[in-house]
Amino acid sequence: MRFLAIVLPALTLCTHTLLALSFILPSANPDRALFSITYNLLAGSASILGLVGAIRLKPSLVSAYTLVHTTTLSFATIALVNMIMPFDFRLLNPVIPSYRIDEIAICHDIDAGFGWDENWLVKCSKSFTIVKLSAACVGLVLMLAQWWALMTVRRWGKELRFQRFGEMDVERDGAVHEKNDLMNSEKTGI
Repeated sequence: MRFLAIVLPALTLCTHTLLALSFILPSANPDRALFSITYNLLAGSASILGLVGAIRLKPSLVSAYTLVHTTTLSFATIALVNMIMPFDFRLLNPVIPSYRIDEIAICHDIDAGFGWDENWLVKCSKSFTIVKLSAACVGLVLMLAQWWALMTVRRWGKELRFQRFGEMDVERDGAVHEKNDLMNSEKTGI
């Protein structure tokens, strides 16, 4: 599980670094650049904490990473589900924009100048709907894999914390036994 605890923060660090740098792209909205950089810097910083925590076996750093990553992954999951479901989740997910794909408008743009009939437009629209649902389903499967990995890392962090507490108890118990042995030897004069 330690391997997964190292790989997951490393991958999320790469992802959030690339997303933070995505404002450089020509199609990026400069008004949203500050938000994107701030959000991805926070998530990238948490990934660094998780990576350091997994390498140095620090359960508090792993816990901080899983907390922040759970939050960011929740927003991304709601955004992905929002693409599939007909409901508007903007109240639940104000951080990540809600995207609606207008298949009919895309098909009309493709049709421009070719003069295809209405039957073709309906088939084109259905094809885009199938592609959108397929991509969203693949995304959800990948999202479930990420949730599984995150919960596995979280469980490993908890086990690590309990192991640390167990070692401290053993050390403390050892000190108590030494103190009792010293007191017993003083009483008996041995």
